Amino acid sequence: MAETLAVNFPAPIPVGHIVEVTRFADTRPERKRRGDARFEAFSFPMLLDLDTGIRYMNHVHASVGGNGGNMFTANRYPFAPRPELVVEEVWRARVTACTLVMVEGLDGQHTMLALERLSGA
Repeated sequence: MAETLAVNFPAPIPVGHIVEVTRFADTRPERKRRGDARFEAFSFPMLLDLDTGIRYMNHVHASVGGNGGNMFTANRYPFAPRPELVVEEVWRARVTACTLVMVEGLDGQHTMLALERLSGA
């Protein structure tokens, strides 16, 4: 099954590579599920390029709170997502197209991936 995945971070994964896509569960109480969820881990999938071993995450997968620090000092992010995040689903797919777009107003890159889900994944 083919699908398109958009993420708000750079993930330059080459065509033909196999990726593992992880989505996290929304564990907020029902009464708090209204409004803006852009600072919640469930809003963004996490990607693992199985051919290179490189993991692509949004900062909310790696740290609690806002995107701290500044652009002159590197944040010391972990190599894996926060252990308290609840995984909702994991699936694998082959990359059939990848596009990175510079979003100047946000001073960052976004990624569009065309994926072909692997059977049984």
